[in-house]
Amino acid sequence: MKNWWRRFKKWLALPNSDKWLLLQATAVLLLIKLGLKLLSFKTFKTVYAHCIANPAAKNYPTSYIQQLVWSISVVSSALPLSILCLPQALAVKFFLRGDDCFVLKIGVANPVQQFSAHAWVEKEGKIVIGDVPNVSYVPLWDWN
Repeated sequence: MKNWWRRFKKWLALPNSDKWLLLQATAVLLLIKLGLKLLSFKTFKTVYAHCIANPAAKNYPTSYIQQLVWSISVVSSALPLSILCLPQALAVKFFLRGDDCFVLKIGVANPVQQFSAHAWVEKEGKIVIGDVPNVSYVPLWDWN
């Protein structure tokens, strides 16, 4: 109970713009998680592609991108669901859909016979969300 109360007090202290971004991040992450659970991946891709299609071209300021990544990370860790790298990367790509320079990548690693997969978002070769230190993932798929 104390953990909930501490989070609520932190919430109250946030500026309204951060509260709004956290609410938006929560809604988008929950919808993505639900879509990934209930739909086949092919159907999810079609629906998601429709949702991010034809946005107005935008150039997002670095401060907004940092706030967005912060909000996605905070919401992902606060929800009682397991929000792993793919829903987080999809959410970031959704919010930044007006800038074609952001690329969602899905890759694999095979360190010592243990297969692992990972999703992240890059812009001009720099990882925006999904950085994993000490593990090298080979990109299999770029989702623009």
